[in-house]
Amino acid sequence: MVQEALIQRLHRPTPRVTLGRALRGLASAAIDISDGLLADLGHICERSGVGAVVWVEALPRSAGGLFFLAATGDWRPFLAGGDDYELCFTVPPGRAADFEALRPALPCAVTCIGEIRAAAGLDCRLADGRPLRIDATGYDHFAPR
Repeated sequence: MVQEALIQRLHRPTPRVTLGRALRGLASAAIDISDGLLADLGHICERSGVGAVVWVEALPRSAGGLFFLAATGDWRPFLAGGDDYELCFTVPPGRAADFEALRPALPCAVTCIGEIRAAAGLDCRLADGRPLRIDATGYDHFAPR
């Protein structure tokens, strides 16, 4: 049953068009996660000249994801796996209250998974603050095959 749900989600993703429209004028950057969270967040950071901290244990996880994580302890599919087609977006700190006021009207659940910082690079952290090293960020369309 879990496998069927994951396959269905892969082949028939739910476009987050309504969410994207709701974020116009509020989000300072947004991207769909198609190549992996770290790869796509990395694009935002690179273009904006910033870095980010990702609190990996804040990432939303499906029942199948929880099962996989419990069995393997491997965070790579959550951080570097692609084809999620969820939106990753940033809201400036000065607009946090505006975002919170908008949150109840959003068409889907939204989770804060980290923060933008001035220092370049992506930093993944566990809840206790320990760094989590990931050897891949996601799919690279320009990498030699």
